[in-house]
Amino acid sequence: MGFGIKKIIQNIAIFLLILVSIFSMISSLPQRFEAVSRINDYYHRHIDTNTMAMHSTLSFVLGAIGVFLAIRLYKRVRLAWIIEMMVITGQIILQILRTQHFLMPITVIEFIILIVLGVTYKDFSRQSDRITVKWALILVLISFSLVVLNAAIGLLIMKNQYHGIKDFGDALWRSLNFLILMDLPSSGFKSNTGMVYANSLLTLNWICICASVLLILKPLIYNTISHNVDLEKVHKLVKNYGQNPLSYLALENDKKYFFGTNVHGVAAYTMAGNVLVCCGDLICDKRDALIFISELMQFCNQNGWSILLLNVTKHLLPLYRISGFGTVKYGEDACFKLEEYTLKGNKVMKVRAAINHANKAGITVHEYRPIEFKNSEIEAEINDISKQWMEGKGEELSFMLGSINLHDPLERRYFYARDNEGKMLGFVVFLPYDNGKGYLADVTRRLPDAPQGVLEKIIYDAFMTFRDEGAVWGNLGLSPLANVREGDKKKITTTLFEFVYENLNNFYGFKALHHAKQKYNPTCWEPRYVAFYSKPFSPQFAYAIVKSQHPKGVINMIRK
Repeated sequence: MGFGIKKIIQNIAIFLLILVSIFSMISSLPQRFEAVSRINDYYHRHIDTNTMAMHSTLSFVLGAIGVFLAIRLYKRVRLAWIIEMMVITGQIILQILRTQHFLMPITVIEFIILIVLGVTYKDFSRQSDRITVKWALILVLISFSLVVLNAAIGLLIMKNQYHGIKDFGDALWRSLNFLILMDLPSSGFKSNTGMVYANSLLTLNWICICASVLLILKPLIYNTISHNVDLEKVHKLVKNYGQNPLSYLALENDKKYFFGTNVHGVAAYTMAGNVLVCCGDLICDKRDALIFISELMQFCNQNGWSILLLNVTKHLLPLYRISGFGTVKYGEDACFKLEEYTLKGNKVMKVRAAINHANKAGITVHEYRPIEFKNSEIEAEINDISKQWMEGKGEELSFMLGSINLHDPLERRYFYARDNEGKMLGFVVFLPYDNGKGYLADVTRRLPDAPQGVLEKIIYDAFMTFRDEGAVWGNLGLSPLANVREGDKKKITTTLFEFVYENLNNFYGFKALHHAKQKYNPTCWEPRYVAFYSKPFSPQFAYAIVKSQHPKGVINMIRK
């Protein structure tokens, strides 16, 4: 069976599952609506009223769970598949117990769903996304609202079994009061059936309370432990195989991880629509790269996603192309061979003048090593400068830019400048790459009124420190969309990039950024690429480039 046909059959089964789950929720009411009165009468001939109430409550729970899980099944989440198989089995058993028949249409449909999901279990391999506090609270609210709504409708339909219920308002108020106070007599039941139904509602409510506690604790406890374990694995892989200057950004909190199954490797990514966007190259041994690329492609095919690798180097570029990726030049990195770099010559005249001005003003550069010693005053100064910088600059692009990370510095290097009175004027955070052979100037910030030459002096002094320690390369990072045409090749995507570079500088200062790096007179400009699967480059990839780096969305960026 081809993958496309199999996926269509799976999606049909998931759609049927949603319908079955909704039907289970509707039919779980203690008395049926007129439209399903025949089903109600049929059930009552085979099961007594008290037992019916308990079965109805369980059916409602399973139906609600089924609807929510079906959405995750569509995304091929493994945990959703495991739970859903148990839920469907439970629904089938309930149907058989209710009707004493095995060939009810609803039961046959559930059997078919169970078979389809069971036979294609290997396709449901996606790991669960980390749930956030926000979504945990939303799910808790939805869960409790459904319980209250179910209770109110049930009490209204069974109003003859309770005192003082005349309309839906009475039923809603009674259900809220009863479920919150957990007081069985307050439900006002006046028959054995009413008492059984009230007990079943209390049971359902406690199930929701326990689930709510787990959901709220999950992002605070379980995911913290899981994320720490992931970070340890990523840190090791970055140190061993992180040749891309952006590899260290895999350790930032905004990244999700795809780990290799048969080889050691990690892809640090975020989602933009249906596009998995990777920060830089895949991080793995080059000898294992083809296997790891194929694993990532299979993972994304199973989820119906496209792939976009942002800012990749030449290191793995041929392997991406062999694997069927399209590639296009995306910009250039300003790179400095440290043993050769000097401030001599006309090309670096502006930087030399700025540094001379800083020297005359008595500005000095120091390195802060938080791993060796913690200094709360220095960190407070760094955070204050960062705050003022952000207030003046507005929102910064993320994902391809790191944070200060003073709480967990690892191998990051922090250089800062002070004036002759000891006031901190600015700082730069450098990220190591290629086993410490290179350092990238990642976060660069200064006070709004800092004198000329502060950042230039920090960067130059830091480069000289790295050179003396044996590092080979310094890097000022990417000039996006600069010099994207390679030779005489004329690609539509290249033409689009050139148009953006020339005409949309109001949205992002492409040219100003390139000129700011050019004044340092880099030893070379290393090409950087985007690799995308599947070809051709489409609007969804263009949207993903912007969306992944702009946390508040494309519309907010355009408004600015």
